[in-house]
Amino acid sequence: MRIYVNSFRNFINNNAGINTNGRKNNEFKLRGFHSFTINNFINLVQRKVYKPPIPKQIPVNSMYFGIKRSDEFQWMQNPKNHDVLKYIKAENEYTESVMKGTKLLQQRLTYELKKKLITQGTMAPIKIYADEYEYYTILTEHGLKYCRNKKGFPSTEMVLLDSKWLRETNKHIRSLLISPDHRKLAYLLEQEGEETGVLHFKNLNENSIIYDEKLKKIFNFVWGSNSKIIYYTITDEQLRPYKVYAHHIGSSPQDDILIYEEKDKSSFVDITVTKDKSFITLNSNGFSTSEVRLFDAYHDFSKGFPELKLIEPRSIGLEYYVDHHDEFLYILTNADNARNFKLVRASLEKCDKKNWETIFTVKDSEKIEDIDIFRKFAVLFAKREGLPIILCYNFVSQDMHQIELPTKFCVVSPETNIDYDTDIVRFTCDSPFAHPSTYEYNMETRRLRSVRSNPINNFDPALYTCYRTYANALDGAKIPITLLHKKSLTLDNKNPLLIRSYGTYGVSIEPDFQLEHFSLLERGWIIALAHVRGGSELGSTWYDQGRMMNKKNSITDLISVIDYLIRTGYSNPSLVASIGVSAGGLLLGAAFNMRPDLFRAIILRVPFLDPLSSMLNSDLPLTRIEYNEWGNPLENKETYEYLASYAPYDNISSIKSQQTCSILVTAAMKDQRVSYWHPLKWVARMRIKQLIDKNDNLLILKVDKERGHFGAENDQSKRIKDVALELAFLISQVQNK
Repeated sequence: MRIYVNSFRNFINNNAGINTNGRKNNEFKLRGFHSFTINNFINLVQRKVYKPPIPKQIPVNSMYFGIKRSDEFQWMQNPKNHDVLKYIKAENEYTESVMKGTKLLQQRLTYELKKKLITQGTMAPIKIYADEYEYYTILTEHGLKYCRNKKGFPSTEMVLLDSKWLRETNKHIRSLLISPDHRKLAYLLEQEGEETGVLHFKNLNENSIIYDEKLKKIFNFVWGSNSKIIYYTITDEQLRPYKVYAHHIGSSPQDDILIYEEKDKSSFVDITVTKDKSFITLNSNGFSTSEVRLFDAYHDFSKGFPELKLIEPRSIGLEYYVDHHDEFLYILTNADNARNFKLVRASLEKCDKKNWETIFTVKDSEKIEDIDIFRKFAVLFAKREGLPIILCYNFVSQDMHQIELPTKFCVVSPETNIDYDTDIVRFTCDSPFAHPSTYEYNMETRRLRSVRSNPINNFDPALYTCYRTYANALDGAKIPITLLHKKSLTLDNKNPLLIRSYGTYGVSIEPDFQLEHFSLLERGWIIALAHVRGGSELGSTWYDQGRMMNKKNSITDLISVIDYLIRTGYSNPSLVASIGVSAGGLLLGAAFNMRPDLFRAIILRVPFLDPLSSMLNSDLPLTRIEYNEWGNPLENKETYEYLASYAPYDNISSIKSQQTCSILVTAAMKDQRVSYWHPLKWVARMRIKQLIDKNDNLLILKVDKERGHFGAENDQSKRIKDVALELAFLISQVQNK
């Protein structure tokens, strides 16, 4: 299996078609830079007819390091409180009322989005080859069908699992694995919004589900190489995977054997299988620590407990990830100040750090993100100046060469490369102007072949451009910006602009396929991806400069990017919009607090807006393992004051009044990553702020009662509907159409 360098980050871990340049006849200027139109007036009238709900205030005071903190909406953190449900209902009704005027636009956008998803003709499924079988999925109108047939004999097709029966259950298949002997199927069913699921088994010889054998509350699982054992992880009350069990197929779950328990509450444990199926790996990871143990993937429990071989004890700042090849361990690590990772190897007998032999290192502008091991080659997936590269290392000749990618601005991801004894590596190339494409590369002949290329329906990419520019940060750092727009664009400050950024957990914001971008691009919008500090676009140092006591760099970087794009003629504040998702919502919320004058509209999607309340409560899910991202405000005054100085919820009072910015906020009641009360409390406090300032700016909240953090990711129809609403909000508020 592949090694994930960013394993922790993965765990923590997406008809108004007429463009207007300049003002229309029905537009006139008010004071300041923002314009006011007849549509603004209609929206204002609607909001006076449908008045927003005003939440009650129940101040709760607390004291930290002699500093008083008052939270008048702490009562919203109790989901069983009837007043919370009543408030949510009122906010949803208000949003529905205000957005009624965009219904036709939403319908038009829904039509456009669906057309973009239409593929040209019926495409044959991409097959995964494993031993004598070919595995593949078939997309039907009712969902995915998981199938296989004997190699070269399509008439032997067997439907392993058909997901159509899940359509109305609010459940989805998160993962499924075939046993190494190809006789059993294990699949994890997850309730929408949950982080764990129920593991089911199917006997493929008899083509029957084993209904009386299932494992509950499972986070991850792998097969033992003897096909008799399933190893799985479970989570604690904070959603931290911390225990690894072994389950013998056919036995009772009560007889499952505890293999390992991770007792450090700032770390979690994951399980993988080495690519050659020799070892099970137990990976204990924190934000900046790793500790890996191996044991025999063929272990026979009738002979006792397996021997767990520790590779290197954990130490602060040391990260490493292990695979096995030809009696050697190949390890990706940041040891010896290799901050962007290097490839080393060690023998099984002498595998501790002092015996690690360096195989390959990267430059300061590069970072290794992943590795895939084959019999003759190792494939490294990396970044150079924030753009993807793939490197092939020959174990025999020890040569390294680079694969020439089909496009510069893209996101490259390894496909499921099960076959260890092959010279072919398969990967996906995801680019801004095309559906994800699949490629095969022959590492021996060095030839690249397109397996599937799928252009966007009714979209001509030749009319658009993607390129990079840079803005200066306050401290002089160069902030990369990826820009997407029509080639015919004129830099006259009259272009609507959508800014996207994230800047947290070392996660990069990528130039990938985003369905919602196309309706905006075709209407003349510019899409700007701001690669602010806190992401890993420029390596680990770039990440470190945007976390902990450097977090404000992320926020001021975003502001600097917007200032730069306005100053250089791309747009003006009356046409600037932004979307912030999850921790990216914290980034955008904080930037809005500091510079509300830069925005005409923002969308905060399941945003992390009250980080101080979360970090002050170590019993909340994920809090302890996130102290290395935000700091622990319970430990010292300096950390408390720093976090409080930029937390969006705690700085609403500092927002300058009378700025013209419309805001849409979303929340999910079943969200286990960002609790629903983050957006609720922020909106509630903003409502009070608007009352005090006599500010009529549009502020709406949409709460999904049935879904979790990732929304309707498994329901395409609902997902398109949600996207259409957000786009209608942006277009109606920014372009006034």
